[in-house]
Amino acid sequence: MSLVLKRILLISLLCLSISGLAVYSYYHSDGNDVSMYMNIRDQSDDYDRLFDNYNFKTFTISFEEVIFDEMITNMDNHFEEYGDYVDNTMYPVDITYSDSYDSFTIYEVGFRTKSTTSRNVLRTIDYRGREVYHQTTFQLQFNETFYYEDNTNMKTILKTREVFNLEQLNFEYSQLYDGDYDEAMISETFTHYLYSEADILVANSSYGIVYLKIGEDIVNYGFFSYIETIDSEFLKNNFKSDLGGNYGDLYKVTDTQTVGDLELDFDGYIGIDTDNIRYTYSLRNNTLDGERRTHSSLTTFIEKINDLEYFKENYEDLIDYDRFARYLAISFLVGNTDDLRYNFNNYYLYFDVYDDLVTFIPFDLDNTLGFGKHLNAYSGYGTIYSIYFNLDNPSPLIESFFSVDELSELYESYILEFIDDFFNFNTFSDLYLSAKSLYETILTSELHLGNNTFDLRNTEWYFNTKISNVLAEIQ
Repeated sequence: MSLVLKRILLISLLCLSISGLAVYSYYHSDGNDVSMYMNIRDQSDDYDRLFDNYNFKTFTISFEEVIFDEMITNMDNHFEEYGDYVDNTMYPVDITYSDSYDSFTIYEVGFRTKSTTSRNVLRTIDYRGREVYHQTTFQLQFNETFYYEDNTNMKTILKTREVFNLEQLNFEYSQLYDGDYDEAMISETFTHYLYSEADILVANSSYGIVYLKIGEDIVNYGFFSYIETIDSEFLKNNFKSDLGGNYGDLYKVTDTQTVGDLELDFDGYIGIDTDNIRYTYSLRNNTLDGERRTHSSLTTFIEKINDLEYFKENYEDLIDYDRFARYLAISFLVGNTDDLRYNFNNYYLYFDVYDDLVTFIPFDLDNTLGFGKHLNAYSGYGTIYSIYFNLDNPSPLIESFFSVDELSELYESYILEFIDDFFNFNTFSDLYLSAKSLYETILTSELHLGNNTFDLRNTEWYFNTKISNVLAEIQ
C-alpha cells in the first residue's frame, strides 16, 4: 500500500472515530444513557405484528408504587371535586411488549386513563380493607417526557420517539352495558376490520392481554383491544401534505358538551380542549400552541351542508362523498347507533390542506353487532329499522345526503356489495374462534379481571337477521 493511501486510510479512520465520539457524547452528555430510551427496532414489523389478530400478544405496564399511589389519589380527588374520574394527568411507566415472535421493553412511556363512560379508578379499598382493582380504558404516549429540561438531548430524543410507528396507542376493555359484558370479546376489533374492508379510513385495531406491575406486584388486568390513535401520524400515513409539510385541520366530534349534529347552533362548541374544557368540535392539530381562535373551515362546511340546495349542487366539492356513502352503508350493517346518524357522536372531520374537501373518519366502534348502549332504541338490536334515516330531526348532513338520488343509490349499492363480499357471520366466527383459542385458557387460569370466557352471544342471529331484513327492504 502506498504512503498516500495509508494516509488517506488513517485520516478516514480518525474522522470516523471523531464522529462516533460525537454521537456517543450527544447521547450521554446529559448524564443519562439516552440510547436505552431510544427505539431503534424495525417498527414496521412491530406494527404489523401488533395488529395481526392471529398473533398472541401481551403488554406489561410497570409503575413505581409511589407513582401508582399518586395516580389513585389524584383520580379520587378529581371525583370528589367533579363527580367523575376524568383526570388526564400523564404518569411515567415502563412497558414490555411480547408476542409470538419477539419481546422488548420501552422505558419512560406516558400513561393516562381516558374516556368518560368507560373510565374507572384503577384501585379501590373495599369494606374489609382489601385492595380491589378495576379495568379502565387508557392510553400510552410513547413520546411523553417527564424529567428533562428543554433543549436537552434526552428531551429531544424522547419527544420524537415512536413505538410501532405510533406516538400513541389506546386500550379498551370488554365493555359492560346494563351489567352484561360483550362476551364475544372481539366485536370492536372486528368492526374496525369491516370498516377497513369497506375502504373507510379508520384506525387499526387488535387485542391481547394486559398486566400491571406495581412495584413487585403483578395484577392480571385482562383482555383489551389495542387501537391506533387518530393523530398527526395517522394524517401522515393517509393524506398528502402541502409543500411545507403542513396538513389540514382535524376535528374530533363527540357529544361532550352537546350532540355533534352539525347544526348551525355551533357557537361556543368549537375549540381546543384544555384540562378543564372539552369541546364538542375539538381541534386536534394546527392549534398554534393553543392560541388558535378561528375555525373557518369547519364553520363554512356546517353552513354549506345546512343549505340543502347548495349541497345538492356542490356536494362533490364539500365531502369525499364516495367514502361517506361507504361509511353510512357499513355503519348501518354493523348496527352502530352511537355515530353521526343516530347519536350525533364519535367521528373526525379532516379538511384537505389544499381545497378543504372533508374526509369523514369514524372512531369508538364498540356499540355494534347487536351489543352496546342504545340496543333497543331503534328496535330489534339494530336489525329491523329502515336502511335510510329514522330520526325526526336527523343531522343536516344525513338529510342532505339522502336528498340526492344518486347518493342514495350509491349507498344502497354499497350495502349489497358489502353483504356479498365480507359482511357475514362466517368471517366473524373464524376470527372469534382464533381469539378464543389464543387467549381464553390464560385468561381463566390466571383469573384475569373482567370478562375472561368467550361466548358468541347473539352474533350469528344478528348477522343473519340484519342481512335478511336489509335485502327484503331493498328488494
